[in-house]
Amino acid sequence: MKEPMTVYTQDGSIPAEFNPVRRKGDQLIVDGKALGAMQMDMVFRLEEVLKGIKMAFSWPLISFILLLPYFILRRCFSKRSAEGQ
Repeated sequence: MKEPMTVYTQDGSIPAEFNPVRRKGDQLIVDGKALGAMQMDMVFRLEEVLKGIKMAFSWPLISFILLLPYFILRRCFSKRSAEGQ
């Protein structure tokens, strides 16, 4: 199985992990784990997927995606400078 996408809280704990999405009819199903113990299939109905699409086109998410190359390069250079010291 592929490595799950992990969600972190501000204090660094892990409230949820998400595995790849699959489709069943007009629903999206995500295999996930809540609070490190409860494995479950989470079903996103069509109405909720449409809400998610609206969220995806929000300015905070678009700006984050546009800044991803900067964040990746910054992380790479900060690791290199930490190794050099």
